[in-house]
Amino acid sequence: MYFGFDNISVQYGKKRVLSDINAEFPRGEIITIIGQNGCGKSSLLKTVPRAVKPSKGRVVFEDKSLDTYNRKAIAQKIAYLPQVHSPPSDIDVRTLVSYGRYPHARFGRGMTRADADIIDEALELTGLTALRYRILSTLSGGERQRAWIAMTITQQPQILILDEPTTYLDVSYQLEVLELIRGLNKKLGITIIMVLHDLNMAARYSDKLYVIKNAACVLKGAPRDVLTRLVLRDVFEIDAEIFEDKTNGCPYFIPIKIKERSI
Repeated sequence: MYFGFDNISVQYGKKRVLSDINAEFPRGEIITIIGQNGCGKSSLLKTVPRAVKPSKGRVVFEDKSLDTYNRKAIAQKIAYLPQVHSPPSDIDVRTLVSYGRYPHARFGRGMTRADADIIDEALELTGLTALRYRILSTLSGGERQRAWIAMTITQQPQILILDEPTTYLDVSYQLEVLELIRGLNKKLGITIIMVLHDLNMAARYSDKLYVIKNAACVLKGAPRDVLTRLVLRDVFEIDAEIFEDKTNGCPYFIPIKIKERSI
């Protein structure tokens, strides 16, 4: 297995959050994990940077348990961007982006010319070259998110994991960030695994979708196989009409009503 979750279970106290999750992520694809709030999507991603310890199972990278790698080795291969960021208030964009080089730094050695070139390339790829000396707090939400993504790119990862990268962004910035993510996937060949709440955006920007319900992975497949009336009703409790987005070659839906619930 290139990368994935092997029989992962997560438990907080007596509460089982995830149960026997198996998921395999092919090299070079964009895969989005979807499901209702509280279904365990973010907890699953947090097992990768070891922010959450599974009660059972393992994360696998290149046919080996991730536990067999040290943290520096993991950071050189896998970049993880959480939903909430807390940077110093007076930091500029280039300084933030430079933090992504730390996993590659040698003890006692500062940034090299090669590091600087990689940082500048990440700024260019994310459209931030003109903003490189701007203080992060003065940027728009979309610009700040691009800066955080640029930081992960300077790690030169094979895999980029994004926990709700469009949260708190207006729709125009959501599109901007997701277009950037897809562009990085195409240009750099990075495997991207993310959590999104907007199902139409997930269908548009993903090669595959994984659906979590009741602590289990209940469905996986291409967006047009997953985004169906039955799945929307069963997993998300809404009745909807499904349409074809001919421009982007993907399905989209319009919700009609909330599914009737028994009292």
